[in-house]
Amino acid sequence: ILNALWIGIDTDLNTAELEIESPPFFQVVDNMFCFFFTFEITVRYFAFQNRADAFKDFSFCFDLSLVATMVWEVWVTTLLVLLLTSADKGGGNLSILRLFRLFRLVRIARVGRLMSSCRELVVLVKGIGMGLRSVVSTLFLMMVVIYIFAIIFTQLFRGSPEAEGCYDGVLQSMNCLMLNVVFPEQQELMAKMLELGPMTYLLGIFYLLVTGLTVMNMLIGVLVEVVSVVAQVDKEESAVKALRDKIQDLVPSDATHGVNRQMFLQLMMDPELVVTMQNIDVDVMCVVDYPEIMFHAREYLSVPELVDAVLQFRRTTSVSMMDIAQLRKFMVNELESLRQTIRDRA
Repeated sequence: ILNALWIGIDTDLNTAELEIESPPFFQVVDNMFCFFFTFEITVRYFAFQNRADAFKDFSFCFDLSLVATMVWEVWVTTLLVLLLTSADKGGGNLSILRLFRLFRLVRIARVGRLMSSCRELVVLVKGIGMGLRSVVSTLFLMMVVIYIFAIIFTQLFRGSPEAEGCYDGVLQSMNCLMLNVVFPEQQELMAKMLELGPMTYLLGIFYLLVTGLTVMNMLIGVLVEVVSVVAQVDKEESAVKALRDKIQDLVPSDATHGVNRQMFLQLMMDPELVVTMQNIDVDVMCVVDYPEIMFHAREYLSVPELVDAVLQFRRTTSVSMMDIAQLRKFMVNELESLRQTIRDRA
C-alpha cells in the first residue's frame, strides 16, 4: 500500500528523468523500497523446497518481474550513469540512458501487488477477465453500429453548414457520434487528447471504456446483485419466522417435552399452518405422509428443531451428502428392525 501511494507522490513531485538526478529524499525512499522488495523476493525464493517450483508459481514470477524492473531503474541505471559519465565527459552516451526512463512506466504494475492482497479486488478482476469476451463483443457491436451510422450521416449531411465540423468524413462522424452518445460528458477532455495526438486519444478512449463503462457497470451489477440477495434473505427470514410463530401458537402450553409425532399430525390439521408451509414451498403432502423421517431419531422435537425438520421438505432444498448419509442410516435401521421382527416371529 505504501509503495502504491509513493508511486503517485513520486510521479507528482519528482520530475527527474533518471534516478540519479532525483532529489536525495526520493533516492533514499526508492532505495529503501528496492532493498525491501529484493529481500522479500529472495526470502520467498529460498522458502520453496524445490527451487525450480518458484518459477512455476505465477504470483512469484509476477513479483519477480516487478522487482527486476525496480532494480534496473534504481540500481543498474544509476551504476551505468556513473560509469558512462566517468568514461565520457561529453555526456553523449548519457542521452541514450534517458530512454530508460520509459521503464519508470512499468512501476504502475506494482499496484497489482496491492490488488492481489485484497480478495475482493481479485474477485472483481477475475470477473472482468471471465466476461472479457462478452465485453469485447459488445464494444465491437457498438463500433459497428457507430460505423454504419457514420457512413449514413456523412452521406446525408456532408457539405451542410449545420453539420460542418462533425460529418465531413467517416472518421470525423464516428468521433462525433461516439463522443455525443457514448461519452457526452467527456467531450472537452477527449478534444484535448485528440490535439495531443492519435495515440493519446486512443489511450483516453481505452481509459473511458474501462472506467466509465466496464467498472461502473460492474459496480451497478454488484449493487443490484447485493440488493437482490439481501431482499431474498429478508424474505426467507420473514417466511421462516412466520412458520415458527405459527407452530409456537398452535403448540399447547403444557407440552413441556416438545412436539411428538401424534401432536404434529394434529397440528397439520390447521389450515393456516398448511397455507404458511405452502407459502415457503414446503411439500405438505410429503410432510404428512412421512413424519417418521422427522421423528426417527427422537420422540419429541422442540419448536426450532421441528421448524428445521419441516424446512427439509422444501421443494427448492438441494440434496446434500448429509441427507444421503441420514437416509442410508435410516434405511439400515429399518432393515435391521425388520430382520429382528422376522427373527422374533420365527
